[in-house]
Amino acid sequence: MNDVLFRMNTKILEQFNKEDVIMDKYYQVEDTKDGHHTFRYNNNGKKIYINSKYNVKNEVDMLIKDIDFNKDSLFIVYGIGLGYHIKELIKRSSDKSKIFVIESDMEILNTYLRNENILEIGGEKVFLFFGDEQKIIAEINSHIFSFSIMPLSVNCIPVILLSYYSIYGEWIKSINKRIADLFKHALFNLGNDIDDTIIGLRNNFKNIKELIKSPSIEILKDKYKNMPAIVVSAGPSLDKNIDELKKAQGKALILATDAVISTLEKNNIIPDAVFTIERIFESYEIFYKNNNINEETVFIGPPVVVTELLDKFEDKKKLLCLKQGEKINEWINDDILGEDRLLYMGTSCAHVAFAFAKYVGANPLVFVGQDLAYTKDGVTHSEDVEVKAKVEKSEELLYVKGIDGDMLPTDYAFKNFLVFLEAEIAKDDSDRLYIDATEGGAFKHGTQIMKLKEVILEYCTRNITKLYDLVPSPNELDINKYNTAIDELNKLAQKFNNLKVDCEKLLKTFTKLEKDINDNNITLKETFKTLKKEEKIEQIIFKEDVIRTFLQGVLMNCNIKETSLGNKQSYDTAIEKIKIYKNLMRSIIIACTATYKSIGDILDGMNESN
Repeated sequence: MNDVLFRMNTKILEQFNKEDVIMDKYYQVEDTKDGHHTFRYNNNGKKIYINSKYNVKNEVDMLIKDIDFNKDSLFIVYGIGLGYHIKELIKRSSDKSKIFVIESDMEILNTYLRNENILEIGGEKVFLFFGDEQKIIAEINSHIFSFSIMPLSVNCIPVILLSYYSIYGEWIKSINKRIADLFKHALFNLGNDIDDTIIGLRNNFKNIKELIKSPSIEILKDKYKNMPAIVVSAGPSLDKNIDELKKAQGKALILATDAVISTLEKNNIIPDAVFTIERIFESYEIFYKNNNINEETVFIGPPVVVTELLDKFEDKKKLLCLKQGEKINEWINDDILGEDRLLYMGTSCAHVAFAFAKYVGANPLVFVGQDLAYTKDGVTHSEDVEVKAKVEKSEELLYVKGIDGDMLPTDYAFKNFLVFLEAEIAKDDSDRLYIDATEGGAFKHGTQIMKLKEVILEYCTRNITKLYDLVPSPNELDINKYNTAIDELNKLAQKFNNLKVDCEKLLKTFTKLEKDINDNNITLKETFKTLKKEEKIEQIIFKEDVIRTFLQGVLMNCNIKETSLGNKQSYDTAIEKIKIYKNLMRSIIIACTATYKSIGDILDGMNESN
């Protein structure tokens, strides 16, 4: 063991806030026949060498012999071992490739730290994930949305030492599936519908006066610290325990998704707040138009909802918050409002309620009716929900593990809602308790399963202040903020127009390049030099956060297709890249034209009402 090396490695880990992995337990290393090291892992009494005790180099070569290193790839390495396989991946992989190293056994990790230099597997290419499964998932989730990582998912390669198959075979299958789900969720979240983003922009600014007048959620930060909050969703299991929910009224925050409004009304339960995130008119028409909203129920949601919904709450209290991580919302928050209304709210109204409960400090946070799956016979929602249906078995259905271990049918959206929820719970390093009192539906990593009756008896034991009493009435319109919104929109319109002009020029360049290749009028070196001009457009998009929100879907799809081509420079590759880039330029031109026109329409409406 090298004490100097261990102290140096410890200091490096401290710089990245990973010092919690240090422990005194570790294995004794042995020399191998080829001059390397190995150690014996105790697997339930069976001794397993972590690396070959005869020829480590040959073992590593065999491990990676079938990998195509001519492609940019994401390597998921299960097990740090003594790092020999990781160093070889660093040496052989392309500059843009990334390496995720996962180690859940701290005794193995501490053996590495006492015998190897962690700087040898450092650098921008390598990401280290240590700890239990929840911690690993949370940290991976914080990285995958990056434009330098997500396109690599098309070439995602697990790398597993033979010894780790023996030690962690089933665990590796489980966490590999969760990582795959994280990537699918990231792509789902990214979106590729520019029209939908334009609708979001239009709704945000149609409701800009309401947003400016609305009190900021900042007034409620930690106001319900260590008080229970119950997020009520419309899953089919809600029918099992809706009768119990009324007993929690006044003793827990009852936060309702829009789909349970009629169910709660029928059961004489008054929610503290109701949440909506959908930007479509149908959500208002289905859940709000013909339902009575109690005077003491506060509406909470982003200003992306349709104006008719906010009109329904004209004489009631509202809290309009903004979506953290969505650059349009962050732009409105920072450059127009100058406030802090951001919530990391996901993509469902239950996620908004979940985020709000955390924001106000609630503990425990309880889920009711949060099935995120259908029943075994295909029922989608609880009895009184307007959109309740029964789906037939089909190849389009997905399946998730239920709380009793059985596999339940679900759909792509519900599965992604589940992945988001689990990732958010995993990254919460506070002492907050998450309780799944749904009494059915999908199993949720990081939650404690309880019956709602038991939750109420144990945690809902004292009266709490009504949310209605803490939320003030709307403010007067701040005309300065309104005029700032108009100025910012004018600037944004000009940026979209400038980008459109740049893409039109580059489209002509790529069209000419295609002709030159077909006519044999250009060298391969000159071809790839011209292709690099596409990077200028990417740089403009990355520099402007709001513009990237509109174009990130088409840009990411372009990067994924380009990554799948590999790095070999040939005329065939160049022709394929030209096709990809020309489609990208056309998509951006169409998007910029539509967005520029839409902003013009928004400005006309705002100027008329000013």
